[in-house]
Amino acid sequence: MPADPSSTNARRGNPARAGRASPKRGAEPGMSRHATMNIGCRLIAATAATMMAVAPVLAEPARPGRPAQQRAHAETVATLAAAFQRAFRSNPDILAQRASVRATQEAIPQARAGLLPQVSATAYAGVLSARSLLSGTPTSSYQSGTFYQRGVALTATQTLFDGWRTQNSVLQAQAQVGTQREQMRAIEQAVLLDVATTYLAVATGQALVEVQRRNVGFLTETLTTTRTRLASGVATPTDVAQAEARLSRGLADLSSTETDLSIARDRFLRIVGAPPAARLAPASAVDRLIPRSRDASRDIAGQDNPAVLAAISSVKSAESAIRVAQGQMLPQLSMQAQVARDIGIDVSTLRTDSAQVVGRLTVPLYAGGAPEAQVRQARELLGQAQMQLDSARVQSRSVAFAGHAALDNATFTIRAATAEVRAADVTVEGVRKQADAGLRTLTELLNAQQDSVNARARLLQAQSDRLVASYTILAATGRLELPRLGVTQPAVGAPPPQSDLGVRSDAWGELRNPTGPARPASAR
Repeated sequence: MPADPSSTNARRGNPARAGRASPKRGAEPGMSRHATMNIGCRLIAATAATMMAVAPVLAEPARPGRPAQQRAHAETVATLAAAFQRAFRSNPDILAQRASVRATQEAIPQARAGLLPQVSATAYAGVLSARSLLSGTPTSSYQSGTFYQRGVALTATQTLFDGWRTQNSVLQAQAQVGTQREQMRAIEQAVLLDVATTYLAVATGQALVEVQRRNVGFLTETLTTTRTRLASGVATPTDVAQAEARLSRGLADLSSTETDLSIARDRFLRIVGAPPAARLAPASAVDRLIPRSRDASRDIAGQDNPAVLAAISSVKSAESAIRVAQGQMLPQLSMQAQVARDIGIDVSTLRTDSAQVVGRLTVPLYAGGAPEAQVRQARELLGQAQMQLDSARVQSRSVAFAGHAALDNATFTIRAATAEVRAADVTVEGVRKQADAGLRTLTELLNAQQDSVNARARLLQAQSDRLVASYTILAATGRLELPRLGVTQPAVGAPPPQSDLGVRSDAWGELRNPTGPARPASAR
């Protein structure tokens, strides 16, 4: 027990502290009651403040907009189709790429603006003070004056020919949009593949946990029976030790399997945005969508893989970039019209109204070698894009081939593991009966049970591997899309890019928008 502080203070020669700490040692009764009242008042005040702070929170009804993460975590996903839909709608990687597509789309109207009229209004006002020295007089004389000048002008400029730079810039922007769209498809299919892989990992983990729990139950029952037989003099202490060792191994295997399941569930939450249900529905096979042979998968992957299509669009964009750079060395033709009014130019002129139309032809002769260098640079970038296209084709074909090989191997493993499970179950039942009759040892029974558990684990893993290989082939061939899978695709359509072909009714609308980027729930 800890020492009494009051007695300690008394022993140290501090009777005042000892008296205040314990009324029995000479403290005044009034001071004790006063201290007790102060403590009671403080407790009451603290309790009241806590209740006042907590009561609004407890009484506040649940608003749909505030606890978004809590609602997301409360909603569980039980089917693979629901997981696909949720990830397609809310996965941050997909949303980021959709925003990139929308941003790239705005390059098209920017490129079209090169051949559209440019109209501007100008107004000015100022003071001009001038002093002039006059000649031709016997003596020098000066003339000075102050003029308050002001005026307005309206100018319109129309480019007639720019070396086809605008047309090629539009083609380049369209190719860039195509690249971004295909990259978005690639990211969508990669996310859907991750969803399918994680879903199957969770479902397999749940099944393996059940297998390990049944194994622990079997080993527990075996240990109880062995101890009973030991008490009867039939079994030996060695048999009990073996049963205890196998039970300990079974508990360790169960703990490891539960840990793997919890990791898979956390990864599922990160990818899908919602936790998996306690029992997931079986995933349906997609064999009808898979090419029949490895060579067919390789050929389709080399043509329809989103990464390959994105690389093709990048090659088209690089070709247009060369023509845009070459257009700088061609003549430029434009026309400009201006209407102006100037007031208070000088003493003799009160107002001047003017209108003019000017055509300009500009022929580049020498620009320091910059246009030529840009052409050479664009050609090198075209070569790089072509090499990237070849690399994308090789990689997609390799992934499709590997996926088909894994599919064939998993199919064979499933057939073998199914037969092994059937034989292992029969073996366990037969060895148990023979062990009860004294014809088999406990070690043989425990080994048969372990073989049965291992066979079931291999079967479950092979079934999961086969489905994962199927979805891998679909992603490599560009077929891992929700409509193809028979899943309703969430509406994520985005409005087309704005065009400046006509005069906009609100030219300053973009300046009044918030500076922060918009974050739509989903757009494509």
